[in-house]
Amino acid sequence: MADRPPAYTPIAAHLPAVYQEDAASYAEVSGYLGLVDELLREAVFALDDALLWLSPEFRALHPPGLSPDAEVDAVYARYRALADELAAWFGTRFPGSWERRDDPDAELDRKRAFLRRAARLWRRRGTPRGFYAWLVFAFELWDPQERPIMIEHFRYRDTDSGASAGDEDRFAHRVSLLVRIGDRFPDLRRRRELATWIEREAPAHLLVRVCWLAPADPRFGDFDPADAEGVRDLLRTVASYTPLEDGIHLETPPPSGRAQDSLGHGTLPGPARHTGTEDR
Repeated sequence: MADRPPAYTPIAAHLPAVYQEDAASYAEVSGYLGLVDELLREAVFALDDALLWLSPEFRALHPPGLSPDAEVDAVYARYRALADELAAWFGTRFPGSWERRDDPDAELDRKRAFLRRAARLWRRRGTPRGFYAWLVFAFELWDPQERPIMIEHFRYRDTDSGASAGDEDRFAHRVSLLVRIGDRFPDLRRRRELATWIEREAPAHLLVRVCWLAPADPRFGDFDPADAEGVRDLLRTVASYTPLEDGIHLETPPPSGRAQDSLGHGTLPGPARHTGTEDR
């Protein structure tokens, strides 16, 4: 509990004045009610702490219910659980990569940074721009050179195609997200984390296609959102798949029992297994 000057009025002081006419009787009543005062005083102080405990600044308090000499790991576990619960109030789950058991202070600081922005992010939730802002924050894509390119297809309709306003527009709610394969998403695990995050956080009315491009792909540097025809050409040339050399690697078990690269694209981790077809 945080130290503060007494701000609690004993229950006996709220009794009518008639109870105070006899000093001995009043002292006896005060003594009985004093037992309740002790419990109620702690509850009142706990409610005062709740405003701080249930806020991004929760680390200013020792977790309620834990003794002052509690293990450090137990304290961090309570802090971590509270941050996760507060995020859940906004319908949010932190990405798995935020977990830092080796540096819990860094993990909590990052989660607190989200909680301080949660109301603003929530106001924009359900919009493409709000989704993009949360994406940049969640994966720390602060460098403009690392940020994905988000293309909302409806902005680049071909108005000269002869389609009428009543025709079905299959791409009205489609979005292409062009993501660099680089330091932020170097392996399949990180790319899967992004794809899973997008499935959970993308606005319900949007169909988001993730396209992975090499870091040095010239299409990133040449992208101009004002060039409608150039954007249409870009959408025609990107595909929503990961090249073999950047995706899942294949393995063929050789006679030696050791993993062998038979396709020139590496091997899966772990020992090779005999299949009984080595001599065929």
